[in-house]
Amino acid sequence: MMYLSDAEDYGSRGSLQHSAGPPVTPDSVVGTNILLDGSGDGGGAVARKVNAPSSATSDHDLASPQLLNILSTESAEQYQVAPNYLHSTVLIPSPQDSKDQGVSERCRRRTCEWMYDICDYFQLNREVVGIALFYVDRYFTLTFEGASGQVPVTRRQFQLVALTGLYVAVKLHGESRQESLTCRQILGSPGQPNIHRQPWNRLKFSLAICASISRNQFMPREIEECERSMLSTLDWHVNPVVSSGTIIDSLLIYLPCAMSSRMIDGDGGLNESFPIFVYDCAKYLAELSVSVPALSLVYKPSVVAYSAILYALDTLTAKSSSCDSCFTKQCREEYEKLIVQVSSYHFDREKTNVKNAKKILQAICPNLSDLFPPPSSMIPKSPTSVTLS
Repeated sequence: MMYLSDAEDYGSRGSLQHSAGPPVTPDSVVGTNILLDGSGDGGGAVARKVNAPSSATSDHDLASPQLLNILSTESAEQYQVAPNYLHSTVLIPSPQDSKDQGVSERCRRRTCEWMYDICDYFQLNREVVGIALFYVDRYFTLTFEGASGQVPVTRRQFQLVALTGLYVAVKLHGESRQESLTCRQILGSPGQPNIHRQPWNRLKFSLAICASISRNQFMPREIEECERSMLSTLDWHVNPVVSSGTIIDSLLIYLPCAMSSRMIDGDGGLNESFPIFVYDCAKYLAELSVSVPALSLVYKPSVVAYSAILYALDTLTAKSSSCDSCFTKQCREEYEKLIVQVSSYHFDREKTNVKNAKKILQAICPNLSDLFPPPSSMIPKSPTSVTLS
């Protein structure tokens, strides 16, 4: 198992290094599920199908209340973060080998990778990593700029807050899965409402467990005191929007509406491999973005999520020239137009940021097409075809 004290020696592993096997992405469980029928409290809610808009439908009618609520939440003052505290390294003139060095982007990235490793080990929902790091970033955003100037953040202080943030995120968002269908299940089995659901790990992430994974560097009492301080500083605003959360679901649920009729399979049903491929690529990129301050601390979660989706679509087109037969340029334009409409032109206003965020994603993950080969059902058979494992 990965320990907190090993985080500084932790390389690019965990979720940030794709395994040799087929890509597997966790289902989204943070917050309410997308497009629910019912009271909205998750009780007895059933995901409903999204139909393609008719020509008589106005932009106002297309606007998604839940998506607009997500966009409103991420723009609220209580959920804003800044990367200034990551400059603490230059504020603490300590020896290079000192454990009290200031925190840096490198330290944050490795802590993020450590969190993913912990979630994988305990089979917890990986989206809690994005939420945990939001708690950390927001906490230091509020405390870094003190009355007497910038207050340096030591590495030990950062580790304690990070461990506590993960503890709080698991308690609030990581122990159970909603009973309603997730986006990936809808895209994969649109005609099977009774699809089998795997139960989520309900392990209680106790203070004792937190202390043990820190190799008792931090005692339960320290973690509990830090939890009180964090919740007080955050003023109990503990339900942030994260790029790897339901925002991905809320955007991709409209993808089937823009699909070409050529994507109908031989049995007369929708070819499910395409939307699932895009979903898995986008979720992977969104999880990767959590560790990159240039994305997670600069751009809104919705911008990063939408950029990840567009990069996934770009990758598929570049990988195989046959993609035009599955998802035409016209289909993509239709999808982008639909997203602009359901977001009340939010993504039209953010198109420059979306473009810049996508460039960063392409820079940090240039081999996405190798990590996620296009589904075999979307590539025509030929004498030179090679099956990638």
